[in-house]
Amino acid sequence: MNSDHTDVLIVGAGPTGLTMANELARRGIRTRIIDAAAGPNTETRALGVQARSLELFDRQGITEQLLARGLKARVFNVFSENRQILRADFAGLASPYPFLLMIPQNEVQEVLTANLAALGTHVEHQVEMVELTQHADHVSVDVRGPDGSGETVRASWIVGADGAHSSVRRQLGLRFLGSAFEENFAVADLRMDWDLPGAEFFAFLNRGRFVAYFPMLHGWHRIAVAQYEQPAPAGDVTQAELQRAVDVCAPPGARITEVRQAGRFRINQRRVESHSAGRAFLIGDAAHIHSVVGAQGMNTGIQDAFNLGWKLAAVVRGEADRALLDTYAAERAPVARRLVKGTRRITRMTLLRNPVSTKMRRTIAPHILARRPVQRTLLRAISQIDVSYHDDSGSAPQGRVAVGDRAPDVTLAGQDGASTRLFDLLDPTRHTLLTIGDATPPASELPDRISAVRVDEPAVATTYDLPDGGYVLIRPDGYIAYRSDQRDPTSVIENVDRVLAQPV
Repeated sequence: MNSDHTDVLIVGAGPTGLTMANELARRGIRTRIIDAAAGPNTETRALGVQARSLELFDRQGITEQLLARGLKARVFNVFSENRQILRADFAGLASPYPFLLMIPQNEVQEVLTANLAALGTHVEHQVEMVELTQHADHVSVDVRGPDGSGETVRASWIVGADGAHSSVRRQLGLRFLGSAFEENFAVADLRMDWDLPGAEFFAFLNRGRFVAYFPMLHGWHRIAVAQYEQPAPAGDVTQAELQRAVDVCAPPGARITEVRQAGRFRINQRRVESHSAGRAFLIGDAAHIHSVVGAQGMNTGIQDAFNLGWKLAAVVRGEADRALLDTYAAERAPVARRLVKGTRRITRMTLLRNPVSTKMRRTIAPHILARRPVQRTLLRAISQIDVSYHDDSGSAPQGRVAVGDRAPDVTLAGQDGASTRLFDLLDPTRHTLLTIGDATPPASELPDRISAVRVDEPAVATTYDLPDGGYVLIRPDGYIAYRSDQRDPTSVIENVDRVLAQPV
């Protein structure tokens, strides 16, 4: 193993760690990524990439590859005691990707690994972190290779992406706050013989029993079953056990015809007390774990990596002060708190057993969940396009365009009649300064970290609530860093410099 100094050492080569490695490598940062496993994961595990993650993967240029490997699920349905209480459609989502892409975790990892290799960085498997020591200007990390030999890696920074049982988190002595749910789950990839649409998501609730069906390509489904029996079943998950759950929580006559893989797990709802400590950062499951409800886990970790990646690269390259890295924890911690709180609440409502409570769910929920504002809020949350760093709530309301919010996309009319997207005009690695409407484009005073784009289209002015024109500075991760309705660039240059020095 190479013992040279590296800028960043990433521990863990799941989707989160690989996303982080790609973000750094495409900016020219010397990066090593290690993983204790013998090789890449080949199991389905997490399933589903949300709209916001697809938007961000677009900046790495890999979204089309992911789309080719997944199934676009636009509709999800929820039934309570055989009565439908929710039917929601992503079709109206304000994103270029108005669906949930049902793609297994291992497929996401394959795409990310190949892209990383093309950038010149390869995952080092069977390399285990043993101990880390922080110093004033670097981190020393003792690792053990596949032959048992040891090495001390000297890195400027370390990123722990090593999952719920994170060795990096333990070495840092950070507490994992929260508690385990009592409910146990069985999961399996299988084929169903039933009359329901094959490309829609279904969840069936029945007095504490819960079965969710996530569609996949080629007629497969991922099924998640809440274990109702006490004590919870142990040992291998059998087809007979799964069929008994289907008999209770699916349309009459639904039958499992084939099981590909199956396993058990317990839901935990935890978040780390701090996302960073000194020169170390935690991302993904190392920082937060929660329910399978909403397919949020893998996506939240991926978005942790996009938030931290450009900031760490800017500091390593000397383009930003180290204080910029403090914004990672400040921005992502509220998102993790909101996620853990929300999934805990939804999971408890899903697993209600009391007859009075389940009757209320069956009779009241359909009227509430059918309302358009409720569905819009729900879909924005599930797709994660509502994630915001504007304040400590972790989310933004529909229609708001404020500093810290996700920069919305706009369809632009091309001269030849073909349309394009505002997202396509954003620089994939740098800040982008939009000059909108009648505002005067800035001259050459902009720093190299900023790409300047002029957009003279009413739809953009309307979307960004700048009817008379103005400026919007969009971060490399697609969030608004600065917004002004002034049309003279003089003060804008000063404000942009300030924002780069003390960004959102």
